[in-house]
Amino acid sequence: MNNYLKYKPGWMQLLIFGSLTFGVYLISSFMAVLILTQYYNIPITQLREMNLSDPALLSALKVLQTILSIMLFFIPSVIFAYLSDPKPLQYIGFKNPVPKSFFLIAVVILLASFPMVAWLSDVNQNMHLPKSMEHFEKIIRDSETKNNKMIQSFLKMKSLRDLFMMLIVIGIIPAITEEVFFRGVLQRLFILLTKSPWAGIIFTAVLFSVLHGFLGFFPRLALGIILGALYWYSGSLWPGLLVHFLNNALQVVLIYYNPQFVEKDPNFSVLLITASTFLVIALTWWMNRISHTRFAEVYDTDDFHIGPRDQYIA
Repeated sequence: MNNYLKYKPGWMQLLIFGSLTFGVYLISSFMAVLILTQYYNIPITQLREMNLSDPALLSALKVLQTILSIMLFFIPSVIFAYLSDPKPLQYIGFKNPVPKSFFLIAVVILLASFPMVAWLSDVNQNMHLPKSMEHFEKIIRDSETKNNKMIQSFLKMKSLRDLFMMLIVIGIIPAITEEVFFRGVLQRLFILLTKSPWAGIIFTAVLFSVLHGFLGFFPRLALGIILGALYWYSGSLWPGLLVHFLNNALQVVLIYYNPQFVEKDPNFSVLLITASTFLVIALTWWMNRISHTRFAEVYDTDDFHIGPRDQYIA
């Protein structure tokens, strides 16, 4: 029984998970690029140049992004879960939230957060690094501009079939793979290491945001914190997974019907932004109040000695 990874020290679990993720990604990315260039008859140099006007290249990039998302986030997480617990799916968080009202809270907090997140996005876009780091900022902005152009090309949807495909590529697959990786495993390990749920939630949200790019750091950080709080307080991956999917899917649908939103966020009044922020904070407080999450149940190892006052972690 003690052979499971969850009985090992937290730093060792994190090291194993990081090594596993890096190894799987390295091998799978090489194989995916090799197979796709052969299948679509595209030279690797053309794949690097990313001529987004080429339909074959665009199709290959969509498939490549899907494969890499699964191989980088999902596969290492599932392998790690099987090595960590006799019930790997429950270990990740595939169980019903307690109480089930967390599903409703998840939808409400997502809708409530839109004005706040849009404002954070606007602030983020207008921030600049110090003059001494101007060259570094240019590299970041050029890189993310290139990536944004690829996403914008993905989102040029001409039919309901295109919309359906984008809901899978940008909605369903990232929601599942990223929630399993960031919340199901990584946040769990950070909370174990810091012995603080909120420290673990914030550390994970920072990493979640950094890996998605610096120019959208603050809005993604806010989303990551909301997702992390939902996971911890509900004891389940499902509410956060629902929020992640709806957040991506609603943007895809909005762009399908209003293509101009692919390059700009909706504008909200100061009153709406303020109300949005307070409502998100209030809902987070309410999640804490109704949560049944116990440290002793999440981390059933000998590393923790839980006293009567520590049974419920705020």
